[in-house]
Amino acid sequence: MDLFNENKPARSPWLVVLAVLTFINSGISFLTYFTFAFTSGFVPSVIEMYENMGVPAESIEVLQKMVDVPSWQYLLLSLGYVLAIIGAALMLKIRKVGFHLYVVSQIWLFVMCNLVIKGVLTMGWMSIFLTVMIIVCYGVLMKEALMNKKYSDQFVDYEEINDDQDEDDDV
Repeated sequence: MDLFNENKPARSPWLVVLAVLTFINSGISFLTYFTFAFTSGFVPSVIEMYENMGVPAESIEVLQKMVDVPSWQYLLLSLGYVLAIIGAALMLKIRKVGFHLYVVSQIWLFVMCNLVIKGVLTMGWMSIFLTVMIIVCYGVLMKEALMNKKYSDQFVDYEEINDDQDEDDDV
């Protein structure tokens, strides 16, 4: 097995950058919502502490609205972020199913935030625009990577064939 196979199609550095950004954003979001699903009962005491500290009323209102969201909805949001992480990991391996999984996760998150939970977690237009742009970028980069992979699979490693012929000639 050749560890330094030069015929292997290289993935685009931009694909790596997008995947790393996805890992960071989705990882933090997963941890936040997963943790909030199990700790939302503690938030009223946090709100009281914030009121005593003089935190702006707008911030306290946001926390109060987040407490009103049932825990199972935060768990479903967490699932969407896990799907996004898995999709990005598969895209790094140049697997088409990763792109589809990522798109499904983004649709899932949109539906959860805008149609199920609503309120504080509703996505704004800028968030929706950025999500669509990232999906388009992933699509373009995956198409390029898959084309490079298909193109490189069409060629035969002639050095390997020559080595095999040399061995046959020795016999």
